[in-house]
Amino acid sequence: MFHPVESPVLTGMNFSTTRRKALLSIALLSLTTMMVAKGTETRLRTSLSGGAAASGHADYRASTSPNRARLNVEGEDVNLPTGTKVDVVIDGNQIGTITISAAPIRGGELELNTQDGQAVPSLKSGALVVIKNGDTAILSGVLN
Repeated sequence: MFHPVESPVLTGMNFSTTRRKALLSIALLSLTTMMVAKGTETRLRTSLSGGAAASGHADYRASTSPNRARLNVEGEDVNLPTGTKVDVVIDGNQIGTITISAAPIRGGELELNTQDGQAVPSLKSGALVVIKNGDTAILSGVLN
């Protein structure tokens, strides 16, 4: 079994125990630093469903290194007049609005990106995404 402190490279050089421990500490610190620099990424998605032909999706991405986040919420075939503004609500908080476009899409999208200087909420798995017209939910889904 290989043991870093008893490595032939370190013992063959006649290093003192203190120096071996110091080198081992530096190596572990370097490895930890590389792991932290990589960071973590979160990706959550859901399909949005609701009324007759209406459909949509939501996609959330966040990264800790570099510190970025992006949220995209899109709806299509919404049975509302062109120009109607609908709200995007996540876990009860209004995040933004979508303006319904003309056919053939009859929908729209909300895209928020920290790289564009926009505020993107921090989201977790299980967050409820709803596109609402007033108090009426048109589309909804749960991020996973």
